[in-house]
Amino acid sequence: MIAKQVKGKSFIKLLKYLFGKEGARQIGGNMDETTPRSLAAELHLSKRINPKVSRTVYHASLSLPHNEGLDDDTWHEIALKYLRAMGFTMNQYIVVRHTDRTHDHAHIVASRIRLDGTTVSDSWDYTRSEAVIRRLEKEYNLQSVKPSKKKEDRSPTTGERRQLARTGEESVRVKLQYSLDKATHDHPTMPELIERAQQQGINVCVGYTRTGKVKGISYQFDGVAFSGTHLGKAYTFPGLQKHRGVNYVSKRDDQLIQKLIERNVKNATSSHAERNAQHIQLLTNQTAINATTIDNSIHPLNQSNSLPTPKPANWKQIRQNLNQQYNLPVSLLNELYQKGWLYPSQTGQPVFIERTLDDVPTLAKQLEPTGDFTAIPLNSETTKNGSFWIATDTTVTRAVLLSDPIEVLSVIALESTVDKRKRQPTLYWSVGDRSQIPLEFLDSLDTVVIAFKDNEKVEDLISDLLTELPQSKRVSPGQAGWNQLLSDRKQPVKKQQFTQTLDWEI
Repeated sequence: MIAKQVKGKSFIKLLKYLFGKEGARQIGGNMDETTPRSLAAELHLSKRINPKVSRTVYHASLSLPHNEGLDDDTWHEIALKYLRAMGFTMNQYIVVRHTDRTHDHAHIVASRIRLDGTTVSDSWDYTRSEAVIRRLEKEYNLQSVKPSKKKEDRSPTTGERRQLARTGEESVRVKLQYSLDKATHDHPTMPELIERAQQQGINVCVGYTRTGKVKGISYQFDGVAFSGTHLGKAYTFPGLQKHRGVNYVSKRDDQLIQKLIERNVKNATSSHAERNAQHIQLLTNQTAINATTIDNSIHPLNQSNSLPTPKPANWKQIRQNLNQQYNLPVSLLNELYQKGWLYPSQTGQPVFIERTLDDVPTLAKQLEPTGDFTAIPLNSETTKNGSFWIATDTTVTRAVLLSDPIEVLSVIALESTVDKRKRQPTLYWSVGDRSQIPLEFLDSLDTVVIAFKDNEKVEDLISDLLTELPQSKRVSPGQAGWNQLLSDRKQPVKKQQFTQTLDWEI
């Protein structure tokens, strides 16, 4: 049996999700109510007893292997014993059984606040949970599952558990692990595994040393890259052989492995080139474009305007202006220019390109001399909402939400001074309005920092984000924004203030 735990703030969202599944039914608990809204109201009573507790919601899912099943009464009995062993002795709770998966599983929703006002400790709760599950497996003669610390694949992160609890969808990393497990079920040769993976849309890369020895393996799936180590030791090159039974003989397999990888790279490069050509077409040939207003600081263009035409001859002047006026690093500006995310217009204004998370351009934002932005859609058809964003790694665990592209570049410049060993892989994302926020993606991350400039118009948005993303926190740079802090860094009189302001980043 496997147990997963999540602590949160919103009973109603969790209950709506649990009861919204087809075939979901309440099989136990100590609550009087039976609907999500009324149950949430009843559970909220415990919060009044101890309002100091911020994360009141406790959600645990208990899952059996595919070949096992229990009746409702036994599930309720196990859930109650699990709760009591975890310290829930005088707590409100319900048990909901789901039948939407091939494996039998049940969900527990409980308040962490006991009826006497004390709070259930979450200290070492994952370690304690493993021990409780092992005891329950023995007591009910259930199939034993390896504890997470002894598994060859890495257990889900906090963000991945949160995503599973909220959406019912596994993360890309977990899906990739499942796919590789399936591809290795019959102990294939290494080339056979790579070919099977490629057929499932998984790009595999095997690295070799100068002497021809394998030095590692990595994967890319759904646009996200993972090293073998990141997936777990069973998915490293030696781990595939030791733990998954993959057969590898260097003399027999190396040449075929390299051919498979080269063929896949060639196909991917061709597709990428086609996509780049489409992007260039969008950026250079679009005319008669309808403009949209992103927020009050962005001025709409009238319909007669067209996308600003790039003028490379203006780049040096644009770069100098951005460096001198906004103190943005030249190296960072050059990199954006080379990627096509920033370019100079004919009139000498910098133009920033917004993109979706899968790198499709959606909008151009021209920085005016006043410091405001003019927004220009790349076509008149409905497109996915994008943003001006930069990620420091292909796999991020943290996101920073900012007011505009200048703020994005300013925070990147500020955080570049932090010790590399303390930096987290981060997505810096500018937000003009609510529709630009990729909530589902952000919900899967461990940390979300809401770092908008102070502005009354975004207070409601910030409040909603703090509610919908339990792992989020707000950090304010004041009305002047992070770019002002970047400029102040050069002034010794404000150095102490600058250091204190950036404590949140690490």
